[in-house]
Amino acid sequence: VVLCLLGAGAFELPRGVKLARTLEAAAAAVSGKRAPRRPAVGRARKGWIRGLFSGGTLCVEAQIVLMDAGHAVHSNAPAPGARRLGRSAASHRLIDLGADEYTRGRPHPMIDPGLRDAHLARALRERDVAAVLLDVVIGTGAHPDPAGLIAQVVRAAGTRAPQVVASVTGTDADPQGYARQVATLRAAGVTVTRSNAEAARIVAGRVRTIRAGALA
Repeated sequence: VVLCLLGAGAFELPRGVKLARTLEAAAAAVSGKRAPRRPAVGRARKGWIRGLFSGGTLCVEAQIVLMDAGHAVHSNAPAPGARRLGRSAASHRLIDLGADEYTRGRPHPMIDPGLRDAHLARALRERDVAAVLLDVVIGTGAHPDPAGLIAQVVRAAGTRAPQVVASVTGTDADPQGYARQVATLRAAGVTVTRSNAEAARIVAGRVRTIRAGALA
C-alpha cells in the first residue's frame, strides 16, 4: 500500500505501507522506479516564481518541491510549511485558480482558462519574475486546446519574458491529445516536463541564486 499525504512528515506506519510526500513519489513507489533527478537547467536567473495552477493538488505538490529545495513560498492554498498569500509581490507566489475565490460565478479554469491567461500575461510582464510554473490538465470536459491559449500568451510576451515551465496531465486518448498539447507548448518556447514535480524542480534550480534574506 502506498499512502500519499502531500507534505507529510515521517511517522509510524503499519507494515507494508509506504508513505509518499508527493504524487511523483507515490507513482515511483507503485511502479518500483525511482523518481527522475532534477534536469539540468543552465544558468540561474535571480527573481521570483509565479505558479498558476488550475487545481489545488498540483499547486500543493509544487509548493512541497520548492520548499524541499529551500525556497519559501506563499499560496492561497498553502501546503504544510508554506505561508498564506499576501499582497506583497516580492515572494514566490503559487496560486490555485480553481479555488472558490476564483471560480465563484464562473467556470473552472480547466473549462475556461481565460482567467489564468490574464494572470500569465501579467506575470510575464513582471521584471522581477524569473520563472512561471503551469499545469495543463486535459480530458473530457476540459477546454479543447489549453496549450494553444498558453502559447498565444507566451508568444505575445516576447523572448525576454521569464521562462515558462509546464507539465501536461493526460494521455493521447484524451480529446486534446497529450502529444499535440506538448508539441504546441514547446513550439512556443515553453519547457515541458514529464511531471508537475519535475517542473517545480526545474524552476527551483532557475532561482537558486535567491537567498533566504531576500524573501518576503
